[in-house]
Amino acid sequence: METRANYALIGVFTLAVIASAFAFVMWFSGSGDKSYGQHTYKIVFTGSVTGLLRGAPVLFNGVRVGDVTNLDFEPQDPSHVYALVVIDARVPVRVDTRARLESTGLTGVASIALLGGTEKSPPLAAGPDKGPGVIIAERSDFQDLIESARRISGQASDVLGKVDGLAGETNDVMKAINPDDVRTIVKDVASLAAKLDKAADKVNEVLTSLSGALGPSDGNNGGPLGDIAAAARSIKKAADNLDSRTKEIAANINHFTGTGLRQYEALAVDGRKTLEQINQAVRSIENNPQQFLFGKSPQIPEYSGRR
Repeated sequence: METRANYALIGVFTLAVIASAFAFVMWFSGSGDKSYGQHTYKIVFTGSVTGLLRGAPVLFNGVRVGDVTNLDFEPQDPSHVYALVVIDARVPVRVDTRARLESTGLTGVASIALLGGTEKSPPLAAGPDKGPGVIIAERSDFQDLIESARRISGQASDVLGKVDGLAGETNDVMKAINPDDVRTIVKDVASLAAKLDKAADKVNEVLTSLSGALGPSDGNNGGPLGDIAAAARSIKKAADNLDSRTKEIAANINHFTGTGLRQYEALAVDGRKTLEQINQAVRSIENNPQQFLFGKSPQIPEYSGRR
């Protein structure tokens, strides 16, 4: 009987110890951050939420109070993205509480920051069908930076596309034009101008001779000789103008087919290089925003332990 009583006491004592340990664990876990429960909220963003992932922290005035549990876009309006967050029920989320996307320092992962909320403002009510309360996020500098980089990249791409198109049209025109034919035409026009100039001089010589033979009185009359003289002067003027225009055209053609075209091609090449650099910068911002904002992380020196 005594042996059986000892076994019974040992069993009761063991059960008491287990129950006490279980009660202590329950008490200890109940005294943690979740003693007041949790609330779920729906935060709606306009535009991209690059860097925001499931499990990302939710901060209230800089203090971590919860996590992102789900990310998705609105089926009715794909331009809006929403995040479901679970936060400590003690957080005073009110009607005037603001939310925005932020970068969490050197980690490169985006976080959701909850800001503000005055004491006089009522608590945020539940959403439609008793769903999570909805907070419309305001645009942050982080989102504006990403959108600006994408917009600049798109504009640069459009400009370069126009430059490439104009370069292609210019190349087609240059292929259609035979430089030798152009030079021949210019030489022919110059020769024609020279001949017209000489012809005008000969007409003036003939008129001078006729005026001497007919007498000074007839040379001053507005008869045929006067008309011929006026025509000769017009021919000479036209020849001079044609010669000067021909020289200008020849100079412009030589400039365009020479240094001008090479400068234009160099501009197109520089434009392509600039666009590639812009695209690389945009990809770098999207893939690792913290490196763009804060620079590269300092490398931690390694020590082998040997001396």
